[in-house]
Amino acid sequence: MPAPPDEPPIARTYHGTLYSVPWCGWCHRASAWLDHHGIDYEEIRVADSQPMRSGVIEVSSQMEVPVIVVELDGARHTFLDETDQGLHELMGVEA
Repeated sequence: MPAPPDEPPIARTYHGTLYSVPWCGWCHRASAWLDHHGIDYEEIRVADSQPMRSGVIEVSSQMEVPVIVVELDGARHTFLDETDQGLHELMGVEA
């Protein structure tokens, strides 16, 4: 009996968000990495003044950027930059 054909993977719907500031080189690098891997995301520009970054603080408990948030399967996953291996695994991409 032949083996059953491979079933296509189940499409997973996610929402990606990148918190950044325009002058931040690390933010540009994170954006370029997301673009390179074809990961859709919404970019949210936050205040230059760290104490005014309430949105970033709310999702990451810190004032630093970049912050990448992926909402997938009802869970929110927060990463402090694009080099986090957990992000690579979650999105199914290689570094």
